[in-house]
Order: sequence, then structure tokens, then C-alpha cells
Amino acid sequence: MPLSIKFPINMNSETNAGADSYTDSQTTEAIKQNMRMLLLTMKGEYIWDANFGVGLSNYLFENDVSISTAVLEGEIRNQISTYMPYVAVDGIVVQLDSNNQTLKVQLRFRYNGLSIPELFEIEVT
Repeated sequence: MPLSIKFPINMNSETNAGADSYTDSQTTEAIKQNMRMLLLTMKGEYIWDANFGVGLSNYLFENDVSISTAVLEGEIRNQISTYMPYVAVDGIVVQLDSNNQTLKVQLRFRYNGLSIPELFEIEVT
């Protein structure tokens, strides 16, 4: 049965280190799904909030020289802090391969004060 947690997740640090009445693994998977939505959605695409989204696919068509991975990392951190404030980002790695037209983002994060970091990866082609 697929997991159904509303976005944004209503975190509650008093119960099971995650969202109300969900296990840690369910909460982690829901957070990763919300990250996927946040990173793939283009700004202006989400009708209720024009500022929501990073739009990773937009970066595929840019010249390697014009893409600043530091700017992209900053945009990802800004979006996560705005729309997923319960997530602490430990590190972001951006890999761009213009020959194969791929962009890969790897995020290490924690949520709700948990000491074990989680890993989220997404590749856009």
C-alpha cells in the first residue's frame, strides 16, 4: 500500500522522531518524495506558490561554464530551509555531465534532530 503523507509534512518531535503516527522509515521516504518534488518542480509551476521549486531540468540546457554549482547548491539550501524547515542539510554534491546531458544531486540530511544522516540522490537527464 503506497504511503500517503500530506505536503508539507507536519513534523512532531514528541512522537517517533517523525511525523504524527508514522514510522521513521515512512517519514524518511515521505521527506525524500517531498525533496524530489521540490527539486524537480520549476518556479511558477506550483500554482499556489510561484516561488516553490528549484527546476533542476532547467540546468541541463545551460552551458557548463555558465552553471555555478555553488549558486545551485545555495538555491537548493534556500528552498529546503523555506519549504522543509524540519530538514538539516549536511552536504550537497552537484555533478554535471554535459556530454551525457545529466545532472546529479546528492543530499545528505537529517531531520528532527536524529543523529543518523540520510542520503537522497536524484538524477535528471
